[in-house]
Amino acid sequence: MKRQGNLILNEGDFGTFYTEQDGTKFYVRVRSFIDIKTGELLTDDAGQPERRQQKALLATQSDKYTSVKSPEVVKLAGQLRRRIIHYEQAAVTGQSVKCDNVPVAPPVAPNGEMTISAFFKDKFIPTKRGLRDSGKLAAITFETYQNYWDLFLAKHFNGTLTFKNYESWMGREWLKNLRKDDDSLYGENTVRKIRSVATAIFEEAREQGYLKENNPPDHNVWKDIKQAKLPSVATEQGVAYTEAEVEAMIRNLDAELGDTTKPLVEARDNIIRNSQIALALGMWAGLRPSEMTALRWESVNLLTGTLKVCESIVEGVHAKRTKTSENRVVTYLEPLVPILQALHKQQGSPKSGLVVHKNGEPVSIKHLSDEIIKPMCEKAGLRWVGLYGCRRACGTLLVQTGSSCEQGGKFLGNTPEVFRAHYWIDKGEASAAAADNYRQHKLAKAKASEVAQGLTEQRKLQGELAALGLGDGGQQ
Repeated sequence: MKRQGNLILNEGDFGTFYTEQDGTKFYVRVRSFIDIKTGELLTDDAGQPERRQQKALLATQSDKYTSVKSPEVVKLAGQLRRRIIHYEQAAVTGQSVKCDNVPVAPPVAPNGEMTISAFFKDKFIPTKRGLRDSGKLAAITFETYQNYWDLFLAKHFNGTLTFKNYESWMGREWLKNLRKDDDSLYGENTVRKIRSVATAIFEEAREQGYLKENNPPDHNVWKDIKQAKLPSVATEQGVAYTEAEVEAMIRNLDAELGDTTKPLVEARDNIIRNSQIALALGMWAGLRPSEMTALRWESVNLLTGTLKVCESIVEGVHAKRTKTSENRVVTYLEPLVPILQALHKQQGSPKSGLVVHKNGEPVSIKHLSDEIIKPMCEKAGLRWVGLYGCRRACGTLLVQTGSSCEQGGKFLGNTPEVFRAHYWIDKGEASAAAADNYRQHKLAKAKASEVAQGLTEQRKLQGELAALGLGDGGQQ
């Protein structure tokens, strides 16, 4: 929102989505000083503009409008937002509203003195929103821009850095020193996305003419920052729990169920069960945290003990793909069989919907990790390094039980090379195997020699017998 005089004007992705009539009607609720349907100015008893809460029907559920968050419904919401912004601008300037073509102020020539933060808010996001609403930009890409700006880039550009005074070394040094709260490095995928979003911002600025004063002109400095030279950790690298540790975590969470000393017992119990299922899916199905939060019952076959991994949710952004963009079918390990069967029954045997959810919506993995599992582990004296440790535990278990790198890679959705690099640790096995190959070769050679020598001796004996008129050679 922004203020103009005493008025508050809407901007950005304002409004709240919700459903009515058993989830078949999709609405948006907004606050505005104009009637969002007609554009008429709303006033109080004194004749002053009054901001009121209003709602508008976006769509009724159909094959095209499948859910309140479907791309087609989001597109309708974008159109409504633009209409409301036009109505409000017209009301502020005293113009009558006849259509969406509301006169606007003459454009201002681009200037390198503009701060990167202002450009993101006033130029970049509106441009990308228009592309998203017209179907030319994926909704997930738009959400990624906004999320990674809020999480990382807004702090870096800090509202003061301009295109004219920004150089590549600033971004490079910032990424080199970027750390989590516990002083550990971010994963390579996170660093890659940060760099990608920053590059996209500067590329849009270049296309709009904000880099013409730079040296050299029209050069996107973020393209000079090479991913390979930035510190990060591979997501498969890190601590792996033992199977016994994960089993202990799940058992200890059982003791947290039904705790009446804490508020909202039923809601908390649901979160605890979600935490247990997340641990189990990581340990015995090898799912990434982003994959377990997007897993749906439609992708689980309880009869065959298999599940299909084909979606992910990262930082609240839902993607119809996995990290590697490849679907995989997992025949999950035996301990997960009764766990999923019991959960399915407890949820009312649904045929669709999220496996791990809160009121049908995706849950926050960070919340499960930081607010539920970690405190329990600290109380029970168990180590906790995050849910990814369960997936690493699964990879380690696969190696310990004899899986090849190819088999383990298929199970986890890795290449055999990645699986070998992070899970198959050579403790002398390769050397011993090489020595055994040599030993077997020598034994085979010796046996071949013995056989050959035995045949020679046999022929010699047959010749001697023949000379004496005995044996086969002596028959008349």
